[in-house]
Amino acid sequence: MRRVMYLGAVMGALLVGFVAGGYAARDERDELMQLDREFDEAVARGGSEAWASYFAEDGIMLPNGGAIVTGRQAIQETMNAAFSNPKFVLRWEPLGAAASGNMGFTYGLFRTSRPGADGKPVLGYGKYLTVWRKQRGGWKIVADCGNNSPPPQEQKKK
Repeated sequence: MRRVMYLGAVMGALLVGFVAGGYAARDERDELMQLDREFDEAVARGGSEAWASYFAEDGIMLPNGGAIVTGRQAIQETMNAAFSNPKFVLRWEPLGAAASGNMGFTYGLFRTSRPGADGKPVLGYGKYLTVWRKQRGGWKIVADCGNNSPPPQEQKKK
């Protein structure tokens, strides 16, 4: 009888730990999804300065077709070029996230708009992956990459 009670207690503790761990992981995923949405909103309002503020000091950016950019200041300087045009727009939507311990990632789709030579908007589409690290003060981006994709309606055809 004592063994059954002991086994029941152990199984109960394991179940509580498993369920709590599952909730913690889900909470962190939800937290990262919300943070990525806030990142999008902040950049829409604040441009390259807001973009860089979400990165860790030692963060890296892997721009499509460009060299690796290392460090928050260099990242902001790189993004200044795009955001120097007041009509440049970058928006994104996270589609998913995962987290474990102090690391996590978000991924999704982005779109850009900038004036073309004729003044009409030139639209761009792509996908991204952002790696986050939890540190003192909250989550910060340690790596971000994106690459171009066809417009969403063309992606669905494949």
